[in-house]
Amino acid sequence: MMNVAGFGILIIGSPAIGKSSLALELLSQNHQLISDDVVDFCCANNIVRGHCPSMLSGLLHTRELGLISVRNVFGNEAWQSQYQLDYVIKLTQQFDSNINLVLKKRSYTVLNHAFPLLILSLATPASLSTRLLCWLNMQANPCPAENGLK
Repeated sequence: MMNVAGFGILIIGSPAIGKSSLALELLSQNHQLISDDVVDFCCANNIVRGHCPSMLSGLLHTRELGLISVRNVFGNEAWQSQYQLDYVIKLTQQFDSNINLVLKKRSYTVLNHAFPLLILSLATPASLSTRLLCWLNMQANPCPAENGLK
């Protein structure tokens, strides 16, 4: 889980698909890690928050680099122990060749709360972080033309 541009992002996908690599890329762009591999969730006042288990505090594991102390490599502000969940990103190997003018709305449920879900394919050449940041900006600033296309 990450804090990306002020949004709590849960990154999901099969083992070895690149979740930690995406987290590493986002950390290099000054976003914050909440937790790697295991995220504890709780809900209070209708807000779902992700927490880092204490034994994983400030740590990120990648297959190529091993265990990384996020605070040592990226600075103390690169890690937070908890953050509100806003969106879920699923990494996949599959590529959807359908051309859509309007993105199909999907959701992912955590603690009985539905969160907007974006599926990102590794088969697309643009970087994952670029596509994620673009989508987050689209969520905050919807295209006015979408209303006329529905």
